[in-house]
Amino acid sequence: MPSKFKLIVFLTGLLLAISGPPTGYCLEIPVTPPNPVVDLAGIIDDAAKTRMDQYLRRLEQATTAQVAVLTVPDLQGQSIEDFSLAIAHDKWKLGQKGKDNGVLVVVAVKDRKYRIEVGYGLEGLLPDSLVGSIGRQYLVPYFRKGDYSSGIYAAVAVIANRIAADAGVQINDLPTVSKASPAKTRRTNASPFGKIVSLLFFLV
Repeated sequence: MPSKFKLIVFLTGLLLAISGPPTGYCLEIPVTPPNPVVDLAGIIDDAAKTRMDQYLRRLEQATTAQVAVLTVPDLQGQSIEDFSLAIAHDKWKLGQKGKDNGVLVVVAVKDRKYRIEVGYGLEGLLPDSLVGSIGRQYLVPYFRKGDYSSGIYAAVAVIANRIAADAGVQINDLPTVSKASPAKTRRTNASPFGKIVSLLFFLV
Protein backbone atom coordinates (compact mmCIF):
# COMPACT_ATOMS: atom_id res chain seq x y z
CA MET A 1 0.00 0.00 0.00
CA PRO A 2 1.49 3.40 -0.99
CA SER A 3 2.59 5.51 1.96
CA LYS A 4 0.31 8.37 0.88
CA PHE A 5 -2.74 6.08 0.93
CA LYS A 6 -1.75 4.74 4.36
CA LEU A 7 -1.61 8.30 5.64
CA ILE A 8 -5.09 9.06 4.32
CA VAL A 9 -6.52 5.93 5.95
CA PHE A 10 -4.81 6.80 9.23
CA LEU A 11 -6.09 10.39 9.23
CA THR A 12 -9.61 9.26 8.34
CA GLY A 13 -9.65 6.77 11.21
CA LEU A 14 -8.28 9.39 13.59
CA LEU A 15 -10.96 11.87 12.53
CA LEU A 16 -13.73 9.33 13.13
CA ALA A 17 -12.32 8.43 16.53
CA ILE A 18 -12.23 12.09 17.57
CA SER A 19 -15.62 13.08 16.18
CA GLY A 20 -17.45 10.02 17.54
CA PRO A 21 -20.33 8.23 15.82
CA PRO A 22 -22.25 9.99 13.05
CA THR A 23 -25.30 12.00 14.00
CA GLY A 24 -27.70 9.53 12.46
CA TYR A 25 -26.42 6.41 14.19
CA CYS A 26 -29.08 4.10 15.58
CA LEU A 27 -29.32 2.80 19.11
CA GLU A 28 -29.28 -0.99 19.15
CA ILE A 29 -32.68 -1.90 20.55
CA PRO A 30 -33.21 -5.68 20.59
CA VAL A 31 -35.87 -6.91 18.19
CA THR A 32 -37.29 -9.03 21.00
CA PRO A 33 -36.45 -8.06 24.58
CA PRO A 34 -34.38 -10.80 26.23
CA ASN A 35 -35.90 -9.84 29.58
CA PRO A 36 -38.77 -7.59 30.68
CA VAL A 37 -36.21 -5.03 31.85
CA VAL A 38 -33.80 -3.80 29.18
CA ASP A 39 -31.37 -1.39 30.81
CA LEU A 40 -29.30 0.04 27.95
CA ALA A 41 -28.44 3.12 30.01
CA GLY A 42 -27.01 1.04 32.84
CA ILE A 43 -28.94 2.84 35.59
CA ILE A 44 -30.71 -0.07 37.31
CA ASP A 45 -28.81 -2.07 39.93
CA ASP A 46 -28.56 -5.82 39.47
CA ALA A 47 -30.70 -6.77 42.46
CA ALA A 48 -33.62 -4.54 41.41
CA LYS A 49 -33.39 -5.73 37.80
CA THR A 50 -33.44 -9.39 38.85
CA ARG A 51 -36.50 -8.90 41.07
CA MET A 52 -38.40 -7.03 38.37
CA ASP A 53 -37.49 -9.53 35.64
CA GLN A 54 -38.63 -12.49 37.72
CA TYR A 55 -41.88 -10.89 38.84
CA LEU A 56 -42.84 -9.54 35.43
CA ARG A 57 -42.32 -12.96 33.84
CA ARG A 58 -44.60 -14.55 36.45
CA LEU A 59 -47.09 -11.73 35.97
CA GLU A 60 -47.32 -12.40 32.25
CA GLN A 61 -47.73 -16.13 32.80
CA ALA A 62 -50.55 -15.56 35.29
CA THR A 63 -52.39 -12.66 33.65
CA THR A 64 -51.06 -12.43 30.03
CA ALA A 65 -50.31 -8.73 30.69
CA GLN A 66 -46.87 -7.66 29.53
CA VAL A 67 -45.02 -4.97 31.46
CA ALA A 68 -41.59 -3.92 30.20
CA VAL A 69 -38.94 -1.34 31.03
CA LEU A 70 -36.51 0.24 28.59
CA THR A 71 -33.78 2.70 29.57
CA VAL A 72 -31.63 4.43 26.97
CA PRO A 73 -28.80 6.95 27.25
CA ASP A 74 -30.66 9.39 24.98
CA LEU A 75 -33.25 9.57 22.23
CA GLN A 76 -30.77 10.58 19.52
CA GLY A 77 -32.94 13.41 18.31
CA GLN A 78 -36.20 11.46 18.24
CA SER A 79 -39.27 12.59 20.13
CA ILE A 80 -40.01 10.40 23.11
CA GLU A 81 -43.58 10.00 21.83
CA ASP A 82 -42.46 8.47 18.54
CA PHE A 83 -39.69 6.45 20.14
CA SER A 84 -41.86 4.91 22.87
CA LEU A 85 -44.74 4.12 20.56
CA ALA A 86 -42.44 2.52 18.00
CA ILE A 87 -40.99 0.23 20.66
CA ALA A 88 -44.20 -0.66 22.52
CA HIS A 89 -46.55 -0.99 19.60
CA ASP A 90 -44.49 -1.72 16.50
CA LYS A 91 -41.21 -3.34 17.57
CA TRP A 92 -41.94 -5.25 20.79
CA LYS A 93 -45.73 -5.47 20.26
CA LEU A 94 -46.39 -5.49 23.99
CA GLY A 95 -49.66 -7.00 25.17
CA GLN A 96 -51.67 -9.85 23.77
CA LYS A 97 -53.35 -9.50 20.39
CA GLY A 98 -56.91 -8.36 20.86
CA LYS A 99 -56.29 -7.42 24.49
CA ASP A 100 -53.80 -4.53 24.19
CA ASN A 101 -52.70 -5.30 27.75
CA GLY A 102 -49.15 -4.02 27.60
CA VAL A 103 -47.26 -1.35 29.55
CA LEU A 104 -43.92 0.16 28.68
CA VAL A 105 -41.85 2.42 30.92
CA VAL A 106 -39.19 4.32 28.97
CA VAL A 107 -36.45 6.45 30.52
CA ALA A 108 -34.06 8.58 28.45
CA VAL A 109 -31.37 9.72 30.86
CA LYS A 110 -29.53 12.50 29.03
CA ASP A 111 -32.76 13.91 27.63
CA ARG A 112 -34.20 13.93 31.17
CA LYS A 113 -37.48 12.47 29.96
CA TYR A 114 -39.57 9.46 30.70
CA ARG A 115 -42.78 8.11 29.34
CA ILE A 116 -45.30 5.46 30.36
CA GLU A 117 -47.29 3.77 27.62
CA VAL A 118 -50.46 1.97 28.70
CA GLY A 119 -52.39 -0.22 26.29
CA TYR A 120 -56.11 0.37 25.94
CA GLY A 121 -56.80 -3.00 27.53
CA LEU A 122 -55.36 -1.75 30.82
CA GLU A 123 -56.59 1.83 30.63
CA GLY A 124 -59.45 1.19 33.05
CA LEU A 125 -57.11 -0.34 35.58
CA LEU A 126 -54.31 2.18 35.04
CA PRO A 127 -56.08 5.45 34.20
CA ASP A 128 -54.23 8.66 33.43
CA SER A 129 -54.76 9.97 36.96
CA LEU A 130 -53.13 6.93 38.57
CA VAL A 131 -50.23 6.77 36.13
CA GLY A 132 -49.70 10.48 36.65
CA SER A 133 -49.54 9.95 40.41
CA ILE A 134 -47.03 7.15 39.98
CA GLY A 135 -44.80 9.48 38.01
CA ARG A 136 -45.11 12.34 40.47
CA GLN A 137 -44.67 10.22 43.59
CA TYR A 138 -41.92 7.88 42.48
CA LEU A 139 -40.17 8.58 39.21
CA VAL A 140 -39.60 12.34 39.32
CA PRO A 141 -38.53 12.63 42.99
CA TYR A 142 -36.13 9.70 42.81
CA PHE A 143 -34.78 10.76 39.42
CA ARG A 144 -34.02 14.23 40.75
CA LYS A 145 -31.90 12.58 43.42
CA GLY A 146 -30.09 10.60 40.75
CA ASP A 147 -31.60 7.35 42.04
CA TYR A 148 -33.04 6.01 38.79
CA SER A 149 -32.98 2.42 40.01
CA SER A 150 -35.27 3.00 43.01
CA GLY A 151 -37.63 5.22 41.04
CA ILE A 152 -38.11 2.70 38.24
CA TYR A 153 -38.41 -0.21 40.67
CA ALA A 154 -41.04 1.60 42.75
CA ALA A 155 -43.12 2.61 39.73
CA VAL A 156 -43.01 -0.88 38.23
CA ALA A 157 -43.96 -2.40 41.60
CA VAL A 158 -47.11 -0.29 41.83
CA ILE A 159 -48.11 -1.02 38.23
CA ALA A 160 -47.40 -4.75 38.36
CA ASN A 161 -48.94 -5.38 41.78
CA ARG A 162 -52.10 -3.58 40.71
CA ILE A 163 -52.43 -5.76 37.60
CA ALA A 164 -51.92 -8.91 39.66
CA ALA A 165 -54.41 -7.86 42.32
CA ASP A 166 -57.06 -6.99 39.75
CA ALA A 167 -56.64 -10.38 38.09
CA GLY A 168 -56.88 -12.11 41.45
CA VAL A 169 -53.72 -14.11 40.82
CA GLN A 170 -51.48 -15.45 43.55
CA ILE A 171 -48.05 -13.96 42.95
CA ASN A 172 -45.74 -12.84 45.70
CA ASP A 173 -45.93 -9.06 45.60
CA LEU A 174 -43.01 -7.15 44.20
CA PRO A 175 -41.92 -5.28 47.38
CA THR A 176 -42.68 -1.60 47.03
CA VAL A 177 -40.33 1.27 47.77
CA SER A 178 -41.38 4.18 49.94
CA LYS A 179 -42.49 7.29 48.15
CA ALA A 180 -39.79 9.86 47.68
CA SER A 181 -40.24 13.44 48.81
CA PRO A 182 -42.83 15.39 46.77
CA ALA A 183 -41.61 17.09 43.63
CA LYS A 184 -43.28 19.31 41.09
CA THR A 185 -43.47 18.20 37.49
CA ARG A 186 -44.77 19.67 34.26
CA ARG A 187 -47.27 17.49 32.43
CA THR A 188 -48.57 17.57 28.89
CA ASN A 189 -52.01 16.39 27.90
CA ALA A 190 -52.15 12.67 27.22
CA SER A 191 -53.48 11.55 23.87
CA PRO A 192 -53.97 8.16 22.22
CA PHE A 193 -51.62 6.98 19.49
CA GLY A 194 -52.86 3.89 17.66
CA LYS A 195 -53.71 1.32 20.31
CA ILE A 196 -51.60 2.90 23.01
CA VAL A 197 -52.64 5.52 25.56
CA SER A 198 -49.60 7.43 26.69
CA LEU A 199 -48.47 9.93 29.28
CA LEU A 200 -45.43 12.13 28.89
CA PHE A 201 -43.57 13.86 31.68
CA PHE A 202 -40.56 16.13 31.51
CA LEU A 203 -38.05 16.20 34.34
CA VAL A 204 -37.31 19.82 35.10
